Amino acid sequence: MPILARIRAFAPTALLLLLALALVFTALGTPVLTAPGAPATFTEIDRFIQRFLEEQRIPGLAVVIVQDEQVVYEKGYGVTSLNNPSPVSPRTVFDLASVSKSFTALGVLLLQDEGLIDLDSPLSLYLPDFHLDDRQLSDKITVRHLLNQTSGLPAVSTEPLAFYDGVDAMEDMVAALGDIKMYTNPGTAFEYANLNYALLGALIEEVTGQTFEDYMQQRVFTPLGLSNTTLDPDEAANGERADGHQLLFGQIITKNTPVYRSAAPAGWVMSSAEDMGRWLLLHLNSGRLDGEQVVPERDIQQAHEAGAIFELNGEIVGYGMGWFSEITDDNLTIIWHGGDTLNFGADMLTFPDQRLGVVVLVNSQNSSVMHHLAADVAGMMLGVDVKLPVPPWWASWQTVDRIATGAIGMATLIVLALVAYIWREWRYIRGHQGVVFGGRKIAAGPLMLRSVPLVLLGLAAGAGLLVVENLFGFNPYLAILVFGRYAPPGVWIAGLTIIGIVSLWVIALAALAPFSAQHHRHGDIP
Repeated sequence: MPILARIRAFAPTALLLLLALALVFTALGTPVLTAPGAPATFTEIDRFIQRFLEEQRIPGLAVVIVQDEQVVYEKGYGVTSLNNPSPVSPRTVFDLASVSKSFTALGVLLLQDEGLIDLDSPLSLYLPDFHLDDRQLSDKITVRHLLNQTSGLPAVSTEPLAFYDGVDAMEDMVAALGDIKMYTNPGTAFEYANLNYALLGALIEEVTGQTFEDYMQQRVFTPLGLSNTTLDPDEAANGERADGHQLLFGQIITKNTPVYRSAAPAGWVMSSAEDMGRWLLLHLNSGRLDGEQVVPERDIQQAHEAGAIFELNGEIVGYGMGWFSEITDDNLTIIWHGGDTLNFGADMLTFPDQRLGVVVLVNSQNSSVMHHLAADVAGMMLGVDVKLPVPPWWASWQTVDRIATGAIGMATLIVLALVAYIWREWRYIRGHQGVVFGGRKIAAGPLMLRSVPLVLLGLAAGAGLLVVENLFGFNPYLAILVFGRYAPPGVWIAGLTIIGIVSLWVIALAALAPFSAQHHRHGDIP
């Protein structure tokens, strides 16, 4: 997954830690695994993947490779769950995360084929209730802008507004957007936002009268023969469903997260390596599968064609409709997309000139280099060094878990300091009760000074609520609770622990202020 996408994915939980203690991040090196040389054999690729799995301690993954018009390699590695281990197979179902966007994009393009929508018409034409803070500006957002991630919708600040559940999830999401402020005009700049594709799901429901899940099943998954692909968690659980995994202070644990319907178009299609092989073949062969034209060639071309061009790590990158694209320095054209949830990862790469495609599905978020594997496998197939844009060091859950572990260590020191402070004050109180409770006048200066942190804490909490609600249109504390259901438990525990300890310190300072003032008055404290 590219830098901008992964930053948005990690930002809400990272902010939880930052707000808790303003932690200073220390960069951790990210190794880049490469595989240049002569094309590798499948035996060599198998050994490479097995070694990668073991070295990175990944519970399970699945790989599929396609060439020309056929699947040439597909295999599962490791186990589906650490709690109830069974071997991963090509039919094991994983969360696709943001790879889901390529499916949603095709669903929208099929509506265009049927004459139900025009990509260059305003979204508000199909979703009359859709509007942002500036109605005139939001009325300029077209369906194509959403597909190309050029709508102008801000990314991080709108992320909490994409998460609603229940039958009316799409309507609730659209109704919540009225206070969003745009900072760029639609169609002028690329900004990767999950809300763009969540809104495409709402569009599909409004235009077809079907739920997003039913439409995608009937118009995309079933016609393409994707028998292991679904948007229904219960249906996935009835098959070979992999459990997700996260880190808890360095230890890998099994954890599955809830699915929010409104966010499903952006990141919750569930599929297998077997089905993803067919998906790659569809895109490498211009909409043909099993010798038949099952999707119009124009739709595949539109999906891959860059509608936005931007610079990433010094490289010129394009974004089409659910697909990134790049021409490397070696003149290698790569069309790809990656994805992360908090417990799964996925990557799909296609090389149209070489008619090669690779997908890697992973059931864990414990490796900072797991997104290198698909490029490494492709490089071994081609005998070249394949590199995609590398995310910043902090944009991995492994790094965030290390920060959480350090925060718990820091919290321990703060607790010890708090206990020592309270013990010192208690000893003084017990030894000088006559002074403390003797009815003497308490020095106002020290009392007020010690009470300042409590007042500031309350003011900061209230100000944070007002600022975020007015600028971004959502309650930050409710957003933290929502994302807390997804966050690795170590992050959640560390964040709440730090907040709780800081609050206790502030309360202790205020509560003991009268006694500290007596210390000051009687010369016990300089």
